[in-house]
Amino acid sequence: MTLPAAEQDQMSPILEPWLCRACEYVNRTDAQFCGRCGRPADTICAHCRTDNPGGHQYCDACGAPLYDDPPLHSSAPGFTDRLRQRLPKSRKIAPRQGLVWLTPLPNWQWSRQFLKEWTLRNRWELLALLLLTAVGAFLRIYRLDEIPAGFHGDEAWTGIEGLRILQEGWIGPYTTSAMGQATGPFYLTAVLIWLFDVSKFSVRLSMALFGIATIPAAHLLLRLGFGRWVALFGTTALTFSYWHLHFSRLGFGLISLAFVATLAAAALLWAMRSKWRWTWLLAGACLGLAPYTYFAYPFFIAAVAAMLAAYMLLHKEAPRAKLNSLALFAAGALIVAWPVVALILDSPDKYFVRMLGGSVANHQEFSESGSAFENVKFLAQRAGYALKYLYANTRRDAVDGTGGKGALDLGVALLAYIGLFISIKRWRSPPHLFAALALFFALLTLVVTEPSSGAMRRTIIAIPWVFALAGIGALSVSDTLSRHFGQWGRAAATTAAAAVLLLGANWNLNYYFNELPQSSTFQFTFPHYYLEALDTANAFDDPGTIYYYSGQRTFSYETIRFLYAQNRGIDRSHEFGAFDLEKLDPGPVTYLLEGPYMQEIDTIMQMYPGGQLIIHDATQPLYIIYHLTG
Repeated sequence: MTLPAAEQDQMSPILEPWLCRACEYVNRTDAQFCGRCGRPADTICAHCRTDNPGGHQYCDACGAPLYDDPPLHSSAPGFTDRLRQRLPKSRKIAPRQGLVWLTPLPNWQWSRQFLKEWTLRNRWELLALLLLTAVGAFLRIYRLDEIPAGFHGDEAWTGIEGLRILQEGWIGPYTTSAMGQATGPFYLTAVLIWLFDVSKFSVRLSMALFGIATIPAAHLLLRLGFGRWVALFGTTALTFSYWHLHFSRLGFGLISLAFVATLAAAALLWAMRSKWRWTWLLAGACLGLAPYTYFAYPFFIAAVAAMLAAYMLLHKEAPRAKLNSLALFAAGALIVAWPVVALILDSPDKYFVRMLGGSVANHQEFSESGSAFENVKFLAQRAGYALKYLYANTRRDAVDGTGGKGALDLGVALLAYIGLFISIKRWRSPPHLFAALALFFALLTLVVTEPSSGAMRRTIIAIPWVFALAGIGALSVSDTLSRHFGQWGRAAATTAAAAVLLLGANWNLNYYFNELPQSSTFQFTFPHYYLEALDTANAFDDPGTIYYYSGQRTFSYETIRFLYAQNRGIDRSHEFGAFDLEKLDPGPVTYLLEGPYMQEIDTIMQMYPGGQLIIHDATQPLYIIYHLTG
């Protein structure tokens, strides 16, 4: 399977089988009209003599209808017309030029015959998507409760809130736990806890499902915006991306934002091209789900707002019709997001405390700067960091365990930068503009938010756009080599694209499953020995009251509260309780000692001989357990 050839230069003859942009039928080399829908191979505008693809309804250059007059294939353009086409296209960047869609108009029909023909026509693409989704599901569920080995406190809060939902029902769109969180994904967590049990697996599976669903959603978005080949390339890169893989396997609600943003973007692109107004209402409703996901969503809404502003400016439609579309979109978003809007109106300080707390203005280096020049210099340094972020992320994050590597492997990152440059050049194409805007606002989060951590989380709205940009870059390289070297160039480009995907998949999987878990940051963020110690302590028939001696965490730590909610425990450490080695309960008790408290075991055994001793089997033990039956 090879990538498609480059689009022919204007007025050049068609030298190979061509794809109809209106119905996607592959026609013979010498066919002047589509064999399925009758569209001409290309159409020269009767008003300005610009050559347009056959699937367009209006001229790219002047916006005039293309099919009011007979096609003008028989009349060759004169010297003046050819010269005008070769001169810099200054008119093409003017607002009156209008929008340019580089993919066919979706022509969906709800009929059995259409569905049968469509499925047959796209069977290999559908099979590839099904395979990618299955592989993505396996990678996001494989050893889910073992990698990461530990269980972060914020993950435990997801489970705790899920249990609260099971007990109380609707708990609102926002909770103050973990410094404030949107509760949307927690309702799915509650369902899975109810179906399975209270466990790490149930919590992480609820987020893995969002990650899995993002794969077909991303393919839909990329297919609508950029065509088959960019969609397949981008979806493949997304499936194996360690960035998306990691957050799909954590019990953090932020991965739901990637899914909702992808779905909302696809719905918006569909609405822009659909003749049915109700699609705008649906697109707005999808956007209205974003405030229920993760607090980086305002940057996605900003990208959508900028996209809509450009669309309203460039679209060749009556102002009243455009305002009606915008009103339906806003209504859909407001209806779905109303509980969040009501909360903001009622308690803005409560809702925005986390967002404002993460502002760069609160960073010490910024707030204590002596001049505006120093602040500008600091922001410029942050902007430079953001520009390199796709391939180099030097910040270590003790919340999600990432850092040291860029968001993408080097090959995909390079293609994404090429695709970004191309998308900026094609800014009149809504999907290309949307991709550039989404990446811009994602990287902007790295400039305007507190820089010590959170880079991989705050830029989550760039998924799946960065992979779309990589696909655009790969296709552009293929087009360039095809123009200069023909079939050999196309074959080389196809081989190179396949190599980028293969090597990238190998790098991402090896990094996530082998290198990253061994890093000190990852092990510090997801410690697991205390969970192992608690599991061992609970292995007794009746562990009784657990006397917990730990200098790092209390027995009321959220992870312990969630996973061992039925246990009775007392903090006996200097840091969190009243230190004492005396047995206070008449029944069974279990001493659990960590760190420096392990040296107390000899004293405890002398005071209460005859108990069962368990020592962590590492060279340097991390915990000691001593169980007394009564």
